[in-house]
Amino acid sequence: MINLKNHWKRFVISTLIAGIAALALFVLAGNSGSTAAATWHNGTPTILRGKWRTKVSREYGVSGRAHLHITKKGLMNSPKFPPQDPDYTSKLHYRYVGKHVYSIIGREFNNAPANGIKVHFLVKVYNHHKIYFKQVNGSSDGNGVFYKY
Repeated sequence: MINLKNHWKRFVISTLIAGIAALALFVLAGNSGSTAAATWHNGTPTILRGKWRTKVSREYGVSGRAHLHITKKGLMNSPKFPPQDPDYTSKLHYRYVGKHVYSIIGREFNNAPANGIKVHFLVKVYNHHKIYFKQVNGSSDGNGVFYKY
């Protein structure tokens, strides 16, 4: 009879320890997954929407300015100098990187394959009237400081 009590106590204690360990593992696994993942949102941030342009630049006797038109679902980027064929990017997703910087990805379908070309932009917001826009992969002619108009 004494031997049966010891086995019962060992069983209860080991079951409690296993249950507590499983609960702790479940809680820790749930917390690490939510903090490690970055949240991507559809469209564009509202602070970036509108019409933007750079100051006039001169190069080799030609003057021009880049234009940028950002809507909820699309982004049209026109370079500073000729040929000024604008690029239209759609299927946009963005995430907040930190320190007023947004990362935006989308697809360009202008003269592209069936699935389009993936395009990546970084935008730093100085205030409601001034941003820095940079195309990470692709043409750098449209990169620079833009002002709202």
